Amino acid sequence: MNDKVVSQSVGVQPASDEDRANWARLIDDHRHIAAQCVEIADLAQGPREQSGPASRKLIELAITVARHLDVEDEVIDRTVIAMEPRFSADTIAMMEEDLDILRSDWKVFISRWLPVIAPSEWEAFGVEAESMLDRLSSQVMLETEILYDHALRDGVVRAGGAVLH
Repeated sequence: MNDKVVSQSVGVQPASDEDRANWARLIDDHRHIAAQCVEIADLAQGPREQSGPASRKLIELAITVARHLDVEDEVIDRTVIAMEPRFSADTIAMMEEDLDILRSDWKVFISRWLPVIAPSEWEAFGVEAESMLDRLSSQVMLETEILYDHALRDGVVRAGGAVLH
């Protein structure tokens, strides 16, 4: 099925100017993702009765990450091109590879633990969540510090206004 048919069948509309990536939205998304990671990590340290609330929070995080990636991919590609004169090809390749590995691991993590975290697997979830949420939080901090500032400085994204969730 081609992208146009898929988009039409699920009701996806082209992004408006307000929906497109801008620096403020990307930064706000990262803050939101980091906060959600902390919430889930806190829940994962609690008793297994927290599996229901943790499942709901993990679904919310998965949606936030998916929406963010929808706008971020183009920004990353264009920013990497703009960064080439200032960073070695090896550094850029390593950053891209690390991001690809994290995305792949994220998909595995989400498919393992959604839609419901079974209370009988709560301890295993806690161990995996601690590692994955730490990696995800580290990635959003790295992107904020390196990529987004370069994207703004190089004109890849505009400053934009605050985005409310």
